Amino acid sequence: MSDSPGPGLAPVRRRPADVPGDAPADDLTDAPVSLLKGDVAEPVGGGRAAWQRWRPSVLTGFVVWASGLLAYFLVTAVAWMPTEGLDSKAGPVPSTFGQLIQSWNHWDTVWYVIIADSGYEYDARSTAFFPLYPMTVRALNPLLPGGTFEAGLILGALACLAALILVHRLATEMIGAADARRTTVYLLAFPTAFYLVAAYNESLFVALALASLYNMRRGRWWWAAMFAGYASATRMAGVMLGAAFVYEYLRQRGFSFRKTAEQMRQGRWLPWPKGTFDRDALAVLLVPSGLAAYMLFCYLTFGNALHFLDAQKAWFRSGFTAPWTVVGDVVDLISGSDSVYHPDALRNIVNLTTALAVLVLLVLALVGPWKLGADHAYLVVFGAIIILMPLSNPIHTHYPLSSTWRYALECTVAFMVLARMGRNVHFDRIYTTAMLALQGAMVIVFVQNNFVA
Repeated sequence: MSDSPGPGLAPVRRRPADVPGDAPADDLTDAPVSLLKGDVAEPVGGGRAAWQRWRPSVLTGFVVWASGLLAYFLVTAVAWMPTEGLDSKAGPVPSTFGQLIQSWNHWDTVWYVIIADSGYEYDARSTAFFPLYPMTVRALNPLLPGGTFEAGLILGALACLAALILVHRLATEMIGAADARRTTVYLLAFPTAFYLVAAYNESLFVALALASLYNMRRGRWWWAAMFAGYASATRMAGVMLGAAFVYEYLRQRGFSFRKTAEQMRQGRWLPWPKGTFDRDALAVLLVPSGLAAYMLFCYLTFGNALHFLDAQKAWFRSGFTAPWTVVGDVVDLISGSDSVYHPDALRNIVNLTTALAVLVLLVLALVGPWKLGADHAYLVVFGAIIILMPLSNPIHTHYPLSSTWRYALECTVAFMVLARMGRNVHFDRIYTTAMLALQGAMVIVFVQNNFVA
């Protein structure tokens, strides 16, 4: 994965047109260059130039990450104040730092620890949780302090750092440095972003998806497909990176649906237009490799390659439901609740609001005053699939869209649109204040062993 320029490529250095006027005068970025293979701008100077390009992303990602860790520790430390004089569901007030950290050992984390320690044979329901994260925890556990849970927490935190660095780098190249800083902050300020440092697979999936999407933009198709393959071993949704891969590959090859339709009308259409296919297209076959490997494992272990889908029934997921039907069901549950402040009603409200808001933001990424441009469309394709999956495969219980506002973290292009909106100082302050306050409350809910997402 060389950072040296290709034949006929010259580095372009200019202030992008969409960088706001308050950006520093020396805040330049590698501007995209339109090529036959897409908008790919490679730096000159080898490793040193690559470091200069990545240094702001590493610095910004680290500062945001470290600030988040500090905030999560402080909120966790005061999480027993609301239960003073009451029996806490999370148990007695921690007396040591280790006990305080254990207050994050809830919900999906318990299953990942079981899988890392005992494998999938311990409980057949565990195949609903994909293997890359718990198997990585298992591999790192002997090298890290503490037990399996602590290893999972460290892995989650480090993957969060990688995700923040990657989202800043991708956003910098696509919308400019000032907006990239807001994108990074807005992502970690989102109410469910604390899952990015929990012992969940969320941060690993986001980091791998971003690595794949970034390499797609740079035209490094085999690297993009490799990271997508790892993502598909982390969550089934990783396979959906294949749709983004195909869309962006064709865009960078100059494929046009409008031209194709015209050629079909004139009888001149070719199944694969000349110049739009080369061996890099074969890289897409790697995208489902992680899922394929897991299916093989399930077949050899349980005699059913789709055992992980059957296991979803234990978590009340089964079958396709039209998204509009799901939306109607959630609205009925909200309106039928005794109080909109009941925890189940609030879960339904925030998950439905998140799903609809993300869909609106994805549209605004393509049209309207905050649109990001056609080169962002592949990000929109991936984000739309991510948010439509829970909308069409709900949980058949009293909150059908459970965890949707956690999955929203994977729709990073939505945070780029919010960052554009954040050029307005009033919006920036309102979003940051409201989201951080709500996240603090959700951290307390989580460490008190109540369900968030």
